[in-house]
Amino acid sequence: MALQCLAIIGKTNEPLYLLEILPPSESSSSEENEKPENDNVEDMFGFQEATAKDSLSLRSEFMMHASLDRLDEIIGDQPRWKSRTSADTKWIGLLSPVEESFIYGYVTSTNIKILAMVAGSAEQGREVHLKTLFAKVHNLFVEYTLNPFSQLQQKIDSVRFDRRVREAVTVYNQTNGISWV
Repeated sequence: MALQCLAIIGKTNEPLYLLEILPPSESSSSEENEKPENDNVEDMFGFQEATAKDSLSLRSEFMMHASLDRLDEIIGDQPRWKSRTSADTKWIGLLSPVEESFIYGYVTSTNIKILAMVAGSAEQGREVHLKTLFAKVHNLFVEYTLNPFSQLQQKIDSVRFDRRVREAVTVYNQTNGISWV
């Protein structure tokens, strides 16, 4: 179950962060492998421009929008989603299987949605690893919003946030969702 795409969607369904993981053959010329000129300088507040793209491929974008519609149907006005407190109530699970991919969802208590598109089979045991990945991305998002200089409800353009999300996704993909710690 390799993660292909990750999206953080705001309260009014605006994209806050989009990350598409390309196969190695396509990513060799991608921005993903490029390093900033001043890579030695640590950006304490994350103000340098991030490497995340502003949009996804047309296929990924279509699949994410379809899943976002399904997510809105699920959470709707149900009382269960009005008073979410535990981590399990944030996990939505499988939203839609599309072609060879499966899209999973996670909703925070502030109605921020995190969607992940994974390739492979939808095995029940591996959902635990996806839950862990979602929790990690959620914690990174909370850490980003706690920065007094970050702009809320706008596109996330922090190099630090982008780097840490990419690290979490890389670890997930390298372990193939089997031994995520």
